[in-house]
Amino acid sequence: MIKKYEFWNPRVFEFPFYIYLGVQCLINRVGIKGLAKANYAMDHGEIGLGSKFDSQLAFDQRYFLPSILIEGELTIDEKKQAITEFVAEHGYPVILKSNVGSVGKGIVKVTSDEDVEKHTPRLLGGYILQKFTPNPYECGVFYIRQNGQPKITGINQKHFPTIVGNGRDSVSVLARNHHRYTKHWNSFLQDIDTSEVLEEGTEKRLSFIGSHTLGCKFTDDMHLHTPELKQAIFDVFDSQPGFNFGRVDVKAADEAAFMRGEFVVIEVNGVASLPTHMFDPKYSVWQAYGIFFEHAKYLAQIAAEQRHQPMELLSYSQVIEKVKHNQALLNQVHEALMGNPNS
Repeated sequence: MIKKYEFWNPRVFEFPFYIYLGVQCLINRVGIKGLAKANYAMDHGEIGLGSKFDSQLAFDQRYFLPSILIEGELTIDEKKQAITEFVAEHGYPVILKSNVGSVGKGIVKVTSDEDVEKHTPRLLGGYILQKFTPNPYECGVFYIRQNGQPKITGINQKHFPTIVGNGRDSVSVLARNHHRYTKHWNSFLQDIDTSEVLEEGTEKRLSFIGSHTLGCKFTDDMHLHTPELKQAIFDVFDSQPGFNFGRVDVKAADEAAFMRGEFVVIEVNGVASLPTHMFDPKYSVWQAYGIFFEHAKYLAQIAAEQRHQPMELLSYSQVIEKVKHNQALLNQVHEALMGNPNS
């Protein structure tokens, strides 16, 4: 049976997009590296080459959760001290996520001093330490600014992997039988009691990480677009005129709060962002590509509009080398943090 496109290898699924994007670059007379100028205020347009923390600092911080950067050069004891001081101010739980992170890899929730002792030695490279929000409702909102006009082009709700008890099987068994299960789930299964047997009909949410790679289902929820939400999103990006294409991930108390524009920002993603509402299972692969290609056109047009902006860019070979280095580091961190869930 052919897999639904949302489960395809990303390299396979994204290949037609890059062909189309190349055509759009030719039409709009912008080079591939020049696409970064869509977000000229960010390191290479925020494509995962630079610091995620620096990307956050480019915006007004009142929209974000309190965060600090733990430098990779610090000793383990210095990292523990930094976490302890942050917790003293903000309390547990806190989130640790790689400063080169993407697709939810390398994220860990720290709830106790024991967790600090357990996870700190596994942290490789720089890490963002962020206050945890109990808000359970998470969405990605895609934003563009073209010819000075801001616009929300997509909203996707993130549906976290959930299991339903049958009174017989453990959480571990139910999780592994879930149709979205992959080995990546170990990154959050290790932090819950997977030996627990849920009563029949009892639901349990397994993860807090809003990543497709880590089991979330994405749906197209543009019907949640309200004047209040639009204004709140525009307010975030008004604080940084050098960001014109990308996705912001936010958390709210519930759907109603989100529609009122009451949210906190988790992360900003730049020119490499996917319009993740295209992964709604209701869409055919052709409909998904329609959304994907539409955003390729936006990106090329916005980059062409901003081509006059001064920007320091690495050579193609340097970009490739840095991407490889960051991905290798992220995969190494992710593997180290996954551990083994309870049996």
